[in-house]
Amino acid sequence: MTTPLPAQEPLFEVDRALLERLMKRTKTGAEITGRELAAKAGIASGTISNLLTGTRSRVTSSTAAAICDVIGVELLILGTPVDRLEPAAPRLAEMVAA
Repeated sequence: MTTPLPAQEPLFEVDRALLERLMKRTKTGAEITGRELAAKAGIASGTISNLLTGTRSRVTSSTAAAICDVIGVELLILGTPVDRLEPAAPRLAEMVAA
């Protein structure tokens, strides 16, 4: 018997150029730095830095939503949902059983 895998949180592909523009004029009309954005969103400043440098382009939906709340845009403005691949364990179990 296999243990079911926990549900994975959806990912969002973030447009770094758009994030930079949105940080220059947030919902309050003020500019925000990466560290300020991270602190207000409750996420690591490295996450914002990685998005802005292109080291990382995907974040979980909860991270993307936290960023959006601070800068004042809807989730689908900042990012595009990315489908995760189906976990291999259930598929492997089906193949073995067949």
